[in-house]
Amino acid sequence: MVSTLLRLSAAAALVLASNAAHAACTPAITDDNLIAPGKLQLSINPTNPPQQFVDKDGQLQGLNVELAVELGKRLCLPVELVRMDFPAMIPAMTAGRIDGMNTGMFWTEERSKLMYMVPYSTQAISVVVAPDSGTKIATENDLIGKSSAVEVSSYQMNWLKKFSDASVAKGGGAVEMRTFPTATNVVSALLAGQVENALLVDSVARDLVGRGRVKEVLSGLGLARTAMAFRNKKVAEAVIKALNTMRADGSYQALFDKFGLTSLPADQPIAIAGPGPA
Repeated sequence: MVSTLLRLSAAAALVLASNAAHAACTPAITDDNLIAPGKLQLSINPTNPPQQFVDKDGQLQGLNVELAVELGKRLCLPVELVRMDFPAMIPAMTAGRIDGMNTGMFWTEERSKLMYMVPYSTQAISVVVAPDSGTKIATENDLIGKSSAVEVSSYQMNWLKKFSDASVAKGGGAVEMRTFPTATNVVSALLAGQVENALLVDSVARDLVGRGRVKEVLSGLGLARTAMAFRNKKVAEAVIKALNTMRADGSYQALFDKFGLTSLPADQPIAIAGPGPA
């Protein structure tokens, strides 16, 4: 399944060759640490504006896309963004088909044991409803007994499942959770009336609110770091060096300000978090 998705996405892959990659500079990552010589291949699922999305002309846009361009310049290496759905990403990286993931994935201890995770921002979960919905959700407890849409294999899904299971363990009710392949599918299900509410990454939710597509009724759930992830430690270390250089010269914060996202707090280092793969 993973290989099929990668073959299908090959035609849609975007090669972000920076000016630095063509200049007289030495790549910060040697070929023996890369899946394919001369380029860094990172997966992305462009269904989460303003982190990553496809514009009306079919071009990749968003914070993570511009971040990849800047990293390419500083690494002196073209960055290829390979489009695929999130559930395929970790298997693809484990199988050695991509170098890493550039999709704003939430950091968890379990995931940190599978790959080298580099937190670089913070996000939370928001609960949204259709614009004309009268559904009242003042606290997370109001999710009990209601139908909620979430993206499959996501941080939102895991958070909601743990919350629902904890309620049941205490003798309470459960959340009727329905999963969908992408955030776009989640929103479509909500607007079609298939569910009463949806759980989305807060930046995605607020982008949709700004366009009048949904109404945010609860925010700030499960606040956590989001990260890039890599299969090779030397690749992770090279990216970390580039990110810290961006942090020092202000371009890192400027990028987050441009897209209205939350950067990693200044007192938290940009570094590998967790043990990495065994």
